Amino acid sequence: MRILHVVRQFAPAIGGLENFVKCLVTEQRRQGLDARVLTVNRVFHQSEEILPDQELVEGIPVIRIPYRGSYKYPIAPAVLKHLASFDLIHVHGVDFFADYLALTRRRHKKPMFLSTHGGFFHTNFARSLKQAYFHTVTRRTLTAYSRVFACSINDAELFQPLTQDRLELVENGVEIGKFSNLGSQNLLPHLLCLGRFSDNKRIDKLLFAMEQLRKLQPQARLKIVGRNWDNNLERLCQLISQLSLEECVSIETDLSDEQIRQRVSDSSFIVSASEYEGFGLTLVEGMSAGLIPLASPIPSFRRIVDRAKVGRVMDFDDPGDAARAIHHYMEECQGSYVDQRTQAIQAAERYAWPGVTRQFIRAYRQELESPRVIQGVRLDARCGEEVIHLLDDAVERRTPLKMAYANAHTINLARRDPEYQSVLNRFLVVNDGVGVEIASRWKYGRGFNENLNGTDFTPRYLAQSRHQLKVFLLGADEESVSRCFSIWRNHYPHHHWVGYHHGFAPEEAQAGICDTIKRSGADLVIVAMGNPRQERWIEHYQPHTGASLAIGVGALFDFTAGKVHRAPGWIRAMRAEWIYRLLQEPGRMWRRYLLGNLSFLFNAWGDQS
Repeated sequence: MRILHVVRQFAPAIGGLENFVKCLVTEQRRQGLDARVLTVNRVFHQSEEILPDQELVEGIPVIRIPYRGSYKYPIAPAVLKHLASFDLIHVHGVDFFADYLALTRRRHKKPMFLSTHGGFFHTNFARSLKQAYFHTVTRRTLTAYSRVFACSINDAELFQPLTQDRLELVENGVEIGKFSNLGSQNLLPHLLCLGRFSDNKRIDKLLFAMEQLRKLQPQARLKIVGRNWDNNLERLCQLISQLSLEECVSIETDLSDEQIRQRVSDSSFIVSASEYEGFGLTLVEGMSAGLIPLASPIPSFRRIVDRAKVGRVMDFDDPGDAARAIHHYMEECQGSYVDQRTQAIQAAERYAWPGVTRQFIRAYRQELESPRVIQGVRLDARCGEEVIHLLDDAVERRTPLKMAYANAHTINLARRDPEYQSVLNRFLVVNDGVGVEIASRWKYGRGFNENLNGTDFTPRYLAQSRHQLKVFLLGADEESVSRCFSIWRNHYPHHHWVGYHHGFAPEEAQAGICDTIKRSGADLVIVAMGNPRQERWIEHYQPHTGASLAIGVGALFDFTAGKVHRAPGWIRAMRAEWIYRLLQEPGRMWRRYLLGNLSFLFNAWGDQS
């Protein structure tokens, strides 16, 4: 599975969003996916340096493209040039990329997912305009996404009215190993504020509370560690000086990882006065170190603290009240610090990346494996291994299941015969051949997991089934079916080969054939009568056979018996076996393969079924 994560900023940019994408992509690659990142080619708020078009960042392949306009809405239409080879697109944030990829979906035809990351409500700037945009343009944008992942309970409440049943709450993952158990082993009145100095973090409120706290707790210390953002560093330094906090407050930027770890190890509390957070990443990172959270009462922070059952939320609008709440909580920790520290670490573990990543991958697979409707016929999109499990489950549970292979010829027949199409849509139908692969790519922007043609997949099922099946063969002429029965009985001796019958019996003999199959105790009936006769036989007669599973296989008995020769392996690998069949029997096959394939492709182009 190839996934392209699209995000406006990535390393060397530093921040919660960038870290989220880096950790998710790293873990997805560790779990076997080919995940990559596309981003713009400059770091906002820093310099005009143009970053490389392609680069490997900590093992992650990164594509960078130019943009125009403001960093708040970077316009980068070149994104469309990089989508073709990916199975799906995961957009992070509600911005130009979210809007543009939704607008152009009919062009690129890729399934898309979106993670909310707080939307664009991180500050109160132009809030009324943002609300209007959110409930008009963003509402329309989100209809193009198969699934919208809310990164926090706050985001879930915000986006639910716009997405309904396509919303899924998947709270942020956290690198809990980064600061694991690193916080001070002994209780210290030391608070740590981590993260960039953006407007919404309200570090100014934290400083006013610190001015009051030092009157109650002279040993209290506050370390502010992060990155200058929204040009706030100078203003914050001036405020520290105005409040005479130089002895108890430090503010540091651009520290190395080791320096940050040192600041964490010298702290007992993680603190934030933020007025808006999509999730609260730094709070959980601090908890993973054993730091106890002290935070503003915004929904995302309240959920983290409530679930952890450790720490406090408090209102920083009144510095005196906030200082008293912090002081009282520090006093409460005197006799229980070790237990609360342990509880914070344990609470952070629920946000570990491996489990969070599996939630995303599960959603991806559900989308990629959802049925594809090709000219009115619904085809299953699961891989061969999962289809085998599905067939085995039907046998185990004694649940009737009908299976068909659909190639271009099958779908042509169904398009001209609505009754046959209706029959097929009551089957498990899997993809057979390059024609339906092309049709799927044209309509859905992606092909199937693998080619499941009946000539190869039916023997594969016989080889890999976890059951000792009781198998009955029905179809072809007497010579072919008897020889196929003998060959398969030798190849697959672990199954019980309970009988066979040719496929040319008159209608009045069908009831007797069904009785024979039923008396044999067959689990599986393999029917080789060609389309559409074999599917109609299965639809009408399977209930009378007692078999759980019936599969229509076309000319498979003739192939197995050697009556009809298959193409050499190199031709099959090119997906060109139809050409070999045409050359073998031009008089019989030219109409099916030449006119039929052209008709199929003509109807596949612009298929709206």
